[in-house]
Amino acid sequence: MKKTVPLCLLSLVLGSALGLGVGQALPAALPLQTAAAVLNIAPTPLPAGAAPLDTRDNGPLLEQGQAVLDALKQSDYAALAQLAHPELGVRFTPYSTVDIESDLVLSPERLAAAGGDSRSYTWGVVDGRGSPLVATIAEYFASYVFNADYTQAPMIGVDQVLETGNALENAPDAYPGDRFVDYYFPGLDPVNEGFDWCSLKLVFREYQGTWRLVGAIHSQWTI
Repeated sequence: MKKTVPLCLLSLVLGSALGLGVGQALPAALPLQTAAAVLNIAPTPLPAGAAPLDTRDNGPLLEQGQAVLDALKQSDYAALAQLAHPELGVRFTPYSTVDIESDLVLSPERLAAAGGDSRSYTWGVVDGRGSPLVATIAEYFASYVFNADYTQAPMIGVDQVLETGNALENAPDAYPGDRFVDYYFPGLDPVNEGFDWCSLKLVFREYQGTWRLVGAIHSQWTI
């Protein structure tokens, strides 16, 4: 499959549910959120005295992105939960194309408890096989979130998809009005001639004067 490289890379910056637990019901106190819940929650007003966020300023967005990457690198789930949207949680997409009907959404509470959660969840379908993608949170993160050290990503795109393959890249349509940062590796091993490219897109929504994580989209060359 021929890989498509974008003709231009805009805003580059260098540097730094649905899915039920397999064989186990989820406790009612910590439900996996549905797409409907994510779409129907009204914006929370700013606390008294809080300054509104300048959504045109990339600085705070990149700072939050770096904080998320640092938490992922250290497997600091408590810190990650603090960066997640407190009402919407975080939707996880394993292969580029966001599906708001079936992608798994984890609440901040469930993220904070991920280090001790050995249950398996269904995150989607395995590319090229069609079988359910079943994994624990830690296993999924290792393969479909922080599969490479994105704190060292050589290219960073702000609200720009840096690489496309044969999977639909629909982040702007799936998260209208939100912003995302694309951390991109053109390849991990030169011998693979770029067919092992991968990226992690972190999607943020404004919440009470700051950016909060609402989506993590993993992209890679697919069959």
